[in-house]
Amino acid sequence: MTNDNEAKLDVQHRAPVTAQIDDRECRAASERVTEQASRLRIMLQQAWTQPYYGKAYAGHSVESIQGVSDLEKLPVLRKQDLVDIQEKSPPFGGLLSAGAKPDYLFVSPGPIHEPGFMKPEFWRTQRALRAAGFQSGDIVHNTFSYHLTPGAWILDAGARAMGCAVIPAGNAAMELHVTTVFQYEATAYVGTPDFLKTLIEACLLADRGPLPLKKAVVSGGALTPGLRQFFQDSGLHVLQFYATAELGLIAYETEPSGLMVVDEDVIVEIVEPGTGIPAAVGEVGEVVVTTLRDDYPLVRFGTGDLSAFVDKPRQDGRTGPVLAGWLGRADEATKVRGMFVRPGQIASLCDRVKGLKRARLIISRTNEKDDVILFCEYSDDYIGRDTAEENQMIREVFRDICHLNTSISIVEPGTLSDDGKLIVDMR
Repeated sequence: MTNDNEAKLDVQHRAPVTAQIDDRECRAASERVTEQASRLRIMLQQAWTQPYYGKAYAGHSVESIQGVSDLEKLPVLRKQDLVDIQEKSPPFGGLLSAGAKPDYLFVSPGPIHEPGFMKPEFWRTQRALRAAGFQSGDIVHNTFSYHLTPGAWILDAGARAMGCAVIPAGNAAMELHVTTVFQYEATAYVGTPDFLKTLIEACLLADRGPLPLKKAVVSGGALTPGLRQFFQDSGLHVLQFYATAELGLIAYETEPSGLMVVDEDVIVEIVEPGTGIPAAVGEVGEVVVTTLRDDYPLVRFGTGDLSAFVDKPRQDGRTGPVLAGWLGRADEATKVRGMFVRPGQIASLCDRVKGLKRARLIISRTNEKDDVILFCEYSDDYIGRDTAEENQMIREVFRDICHLNTSISIVEPGTLSDDGKLIVDMR
């Protein structure tokens, strides 16, 4: 790394962590509303010509949607809807704009197929990174998965657009993570909060000198008060952001408060779950998002996440709407180690494993990390089922369906109550 014959990388980990704000984040609320309404109408005029929206919005006209408040006239598009329409009209269900040519073709659990474009404004993560103090010259250790799902690419695009160098670490072995962090003197981290804690502990155990990491943006897991304190004690400035594979950035922290500013390039509604009717400020409801991009527009996309608008108009100089963070799920799905797990996936596992009558995934939290264990109950004779081979087989099927590793516990018939619960989140 310090060989005299090679140039030393331009690292800035000794620079103070300072947030950067762009002018659009600080504009008057009336200016934001006017600009978004204009962009919304332009986007809808194009969306109406696409196969899916042309059929789904029959009976509605572009002229009837003059602003954000009119969006409630339109139906909510849900993740399961994406799965269904993509099965009927592959690969993207008629949602991709005519002439749009994706650079990436992703597959997320569901399965849901998503396009990706190399232009950074497609996912728009720069604002979240700037809020955490990322700047040109930083070396970013990206631990989100680069395999099929877009998580890593979403942050990769934003970091590179800012002039950062990115280490595509993904799900490499921990020894390689540690070696790479010190070899390249990585100044910044993106990934889940749980894994950041594990990485810091491994780096300290390696005893290779002061930790070069100084800042991070995290998502895909709970940033608990205990984790915040651990990161602070470790010398890291850590903020969280809220994004999905379909929508890109939705909101982001500007200070370690749990409150998140809505991104300038999406329209967020908080609606009563199941109705699509807007909830009052302060009331908890489902997060519904409309993107304003023209290549893959999503109108009133229901995330299934719960949150609420907070009556706090300014957040570190920013004037955008503020969300009260993640407040749970409107459905039974839950996020574990950065991946959503849905009841249908557990049911699918029972269908694929011969003789498996019932399964229940129990999620808990130990030492600031998610723990998962899958309890399995067979319909026929229990004897002989609880073997290493049987456990490994179920583990592999679960990993194939849910993209997660889990412990397996095969229990005697009658152990699991027949109450319809497939996932129990004890966090």
